[in-house]
Amino acid sequence: MTCSGPRRRDGADRPLAATFRRNAASFHLSAEHALERHPEGTRYHLAIAIELALKAYLLDRGITDDWNRIQIRHDLVKALRSARRAGFRIEPAGLADLAALLSPFYQTHTIARMPAESIAAANWAQACQIVRTLIDAVEAAATWGEADGGGDRR
Repeated sequence: MTCSGPRRRDGADRPLAATFRRNAASFHLSAEHALERHPEGTRYHLAIAIELALKAYLLDRGITDDWNRIQIRHDLVKALRSARRAGFRIEPAGLADLAALLSPFYQTHTIARMPAESIAAANWAQACQIVRTLIDAVEAAATWGEADGGGDRR
């Protein structure tokens, strides 16, 4: 896969990247709150948070929203691979495994029908921490602080 979109930072959509990052943080918070009572919601919100965080990174690097929407869609593995190719080097441990676990179900809108063995394959509290670490890493790598006044971290 090659990125046909521009990779220069001066073509980046930093305001949209900051919005994606803030939305990722909101979905992560929802996932944490749902952990005990609504585990399906936790899995779904974690998948959304991963997608938004990685796309925020790509937007900050100059990859367009249109490219993300057409090429990546809801493929978490492809989003992670694209972020790596765009220079993402501070990937939290366990992220690749979590993305690989969630992606097939997230892409097909079937998280509610994940088999029990797939659900049992992850520690979902730890998954929440992995996604929090991802969001923090994306924020640390970003150049959008001046675009949104710095924003709040959580």
